[in-house]
Amino acid sequence: MNFIDLHCHILPGIDDGPKTLKESLEMARIFEQAGYSHVVATPHAVPGTTWMPKPGEIRDLLAELKHAIAKEGTRLNVLPGMEIALDPQIPALIANSRVQTLAGTSYVLIEPPFQRLPLGWEHVIFDVLSKGFAVLLAHPERCAQLTAKPHLCDQLIESGVYFQVNWDSFLGHHGRTTQKMALYLATKGFIHCLATDSHDAKSRNARQVRRAAEAIEELIGPRNLQLISRENPIRVLRNEALKSMESQEVQATVTKKRTWRFWSQRGSGIPAQG
Repeated sequence: MNFIDLHCHILPGIDDGPKTLKESLEMARIFEQAGYSHVVATPHAVPGTTWMPKPGEIRDLLAELKHAIAKEGTRLNVLPGMEIALDPQIPALIANSRVQTLAGTSYVLIEPPFQRLPLGWEHVIFDVLSKGFAVLLAHPERCAQLTAKPHLCDQLIESGVYFQVNWDSFLGHHGRTTQKMALYLATKGFIHCLATDSHDAKSRNARQVRRAAEAIEELIGPRNLQLISRENPIRVLRNEALKSMESQEVQATVTKKRTWRFWSQRGSGIPAQG
C-alpha cells in the first residue's frame, strides 16, 4: 500500500521539526522506506508568535528540499501545506492570503489546542467552512476538552469537519487517554485520515506506521484502513469530498470489548464500549 501523509513537519529550520536539511532528507528516506509516495509539509502557523510563516517562505523551503530529494534519488513527492492553530484570526488570515492550504486545495489543516478549545471556536469553524474551505482537524484525540466531552466530536462531524488522527496515538505514544480517544473515534467511524505528524528522524517519524497499521487494521478492518491511509488523502489532494468509514467493517469482537474495558479509566468522558 502506498501511503499518503497530510501532516508532517519535514521542512528544516521553520518550527519544531528538523533543524537541518540533512535531517529533513533522513526523514524523507524514512517515509520512502515506510511506503509513502506523497507527504504534505505542514509547518506550524500560530498567530501572534514567531511561528507564523508566509506561504512564500514555505514554498521556497519546499523547493530546496525537493531539489535535494531528487539529487539523492529518493522517490518522495513533497507538497506544500500548513498546520494552523485554531484561533479567531484564521478568517482574517484566509482573507489576507496568509494561509497555505494542503497542496493548494481548499483543505486547511487546523490544530486544536491540547487543553481547551478557544472561546468562539464554533464561529471560527463556521466562518472557514462558509468561505468554501474544508477543515481537516489535526489529531483531535490529543485535545483534552474533546476527550472529556466527546459529544463535541459529534457536533464537529455534523458541521462538516473532517478528522485526522495520528498513527502513533493508537500505540499509546501520547498516553493512555489519547490512545483511548483514538480507539473511540475509530469505533464511531469518525476518522477520515491518518497522518504521522512526523517531527524528526529519531523518534517522531514514519517508522512506527507498519506496526500501527497492524493494530488499526485489526480494529477497523482492511477496507477502512485503506480508506483513511490512502483513499481519503488522495481525495484531499484532488480537492474532493472525503468518505466516512464503513461502520459495519469495524469489528466488535469480545477481545476488543475487553480491550475497551481495560482502557476505560475514571476521569474521562469517553464512554466504555461493550
